[in-house]
Amino acid sequence: MSNINRCLLLDAGHNLTIEERPIPEPQSGEVLVKVAANGICGSDVHFYKDGRLGNCVVTTPYTPGHEASGVVAGVGEGVKTLREGDRVTVEPGFPCGCCAICRSGRYNLCKEMHFLSQPPIHGTFRDYITVPESFAFPIPDTLSLRDAAMTEPLAVAIHSVNRAGMRTGATGLIVGAGPIGLLTLQAFKAAGGGRAICVDLIDKRLDLARKLGAEETFFPGDPVLCDIADAVFETAGSAEATAGLFGMARQGASVVQVGCPGGNFVKLDIATMMDKEINYTGIFRYANAYPAAITWLAAGRINTKELITHTFPFDKAIDAFNLAADHPKETIKVVVEN
Repeated sequence: MSNINRCLLLDAGHNLTIEERPIPEPQSGEVLVKVAANGICGSDVHFYKDGRLGNCVVTTPYTPGHEASGVVAGVGEGVKTLREGDRVTVEPGFPCGCCAICRSGRYNLCKEMHFLSQPPIHGTFRDYITVPESFAFPIPDTLSLRDAAMTEPLAVAIHSVNRAGMRTGATGLIVGAGPIGLLTLQAFKAAGGGRAICVDLIDKRLDLARKLGAEETFFPGDPVLCDIADAVFETAGSAEATAGLFGMARQGASVVQVGCPGGNFVKLDIATMMDKEINYTGIFRYANAYPAAITWLAAGRINTKELITHTFPFDKAIDAFNLAADHPKETIKVVVEN
């Protein structure tokens, strides 16, 4: 095992640097993971460019990243299910496990959640990280470590589809064909969804949506989008798109807010929501979605080849962030490999 732990650090002045830090020691119940691949999330880009996301603000240098896979390089006392050499993907949110919310199974809502890369908590753009044993999921040999880094964003998509409570064969509308939107499209199909429609502003992304299973694609505002779907997913984080969601939903439909609109406050047509008896729900990350995500990735039910558009070595991680931040129309998912 290397004795160097390279860490990507982001400070309050929007500066990224690569520095060396000590390799952490796994404590009781933890494993040490040698990180192999990291995806750059939209939240990482927000913290880099804006210095904040919602109420989370970068005040001291910290390591971004939470879409990681790797290999177990050490185990702490009491670890029973993993051993050195196991290939794993990391679920980056560690709840208390004891409160009423955790016991109900909705541990993503735990008030004591320790989420990697939420400032000031250090994330996964490092050579080595320690994580609780139960949040390092073994992956089959058929799944590459690069593809396994997509488990985390796919878990968001799966949780979104689960929250929709849709019936088999339902018509789905995905607003936004970015990484989460394209994964939600595929998760919708994998979960038994029927006709899928994608909406976006960028031709290239709509072309990719059709390649990944969308029967139809449209630009925002097309009149055909009225009363069209049983399940509507807003993945763009657009206030304008959010304001029009209820008009696109059929009577009795589910509308799932996946993206967070800028500014947080949006005017909604509540009368239409009530008249149609729409189930309007939000999501916050995910819970209990990793097993399905790993299974679907390993089985090839989720196409990652088309989604991972750029890869960089770790020593070029700053270049990777600049590409993702400055050229969003040219990238879908940027992955950094250690």
